[in-house]
Amino acid sequence: MTRTKIIQIAKQELGTKESPKNSNKTKYGNWYGLDGNAWCAMFVSWVFDQAGIRLTVGQTKKGYHHCQSAHNIWKANQRLTQNPQQGDIVLFDWQSDGWADHTGIFVKWNNAAKTEFTCIEGNTSLSNNSNGGMVMERTRSKNSVKAFVCPEVFDDIDAITKDVMTIGDRGSEVAEVQKMLEDLGFPTMADGWFGAKTAVSVKAFQKDNLMEETGDVDQGTLGALQEETNKKKIARKKLTTGTYLSYGDTGFWVTELQAALNKKGANPKIGIDGQFGSGTKTALKAFQRKKNLVVDGVAGPETYEALGLI
Repeated sequence: MTRTKIIQIAKQELGTKESPKNSNKTKYGNWYGLDGNAWCAMFVSWVFDQAGIRLTVGQTKKGYHHCQSAHNIWKANQRLTQNPQQGDIVLFDWQSDGWADHTGIFVKWNNAAKTEFTCIEGNTSLSNNSNGGMVMERTRSKNSVKAFVCPEVFDDIDAITKDVMTIGDRGSEVAEVQKMLEDLGFPTMADGWFGAKTAVSVKAFQKDNLMEETGDVDQGTLGALQEETNKKKIARKKLTTGTYLSYGDTGFWVTELQAALNKKGANPKIGIDGQFGSGTKTALKAFQRKKNLVVDGVAGPETYEALGLI
């Protein structure tokens, strides 16, 4: 019944938008205490809270707001699963670069092969998966998933976060944390020794993120540091007018192309598997023919525009 209740509550929020547009301001962020920030994780945390089963292992007492932090915590506590059930949590990695970019709530598998599923997500849209500003029910490919999570609230296991870095520790992992703190404007020295100065910087970072100010680097703090550093250092790839997709290509943007073709009436519908095969090529050529485009089976600028992808 608990899992059903989570889905019921999430579905009641479908269509909810941030206001004003592009502000990241929502009732979910206001409840969490970080209104104005990316809110996909705060939406999930809010849904669980409304269902009466607040996530007890997370960044804060209300849940999580960094997807990478959540991944590290749940992985350390052996909460990742290969067999997600209704109400479980999904963490996405759009570019397959090892970073969790987005999160949602698993609803159901859409096919027997378990390669495509339905997910309810906050802060998404058809044009911007991770910052689209709306609660939506999305069809997703398993190819885009970093991890499925069965949170501890479903079986009353009191998970314990492990692998904590603290004063006195030393090594390359400590130096990596120190470098991330420096990159984010929290002064320390990347010497590989976890001393009092490093602990002070860690506490300052934790305070900014509403986390318990322990000065220790647990998996939640590490994930938050990784995600914030990643935002500064890694330019995300975007679909541009210089991007072409053709037979044999694979990856996230192929799944977006397949989903867009299905939305435009591909018959038969294409499996959203991230592989540009003969079925995708046939559907693409049919769409191009219908729109009086060059019928070459290659997705380029004019095709993207016709599909609403740019």
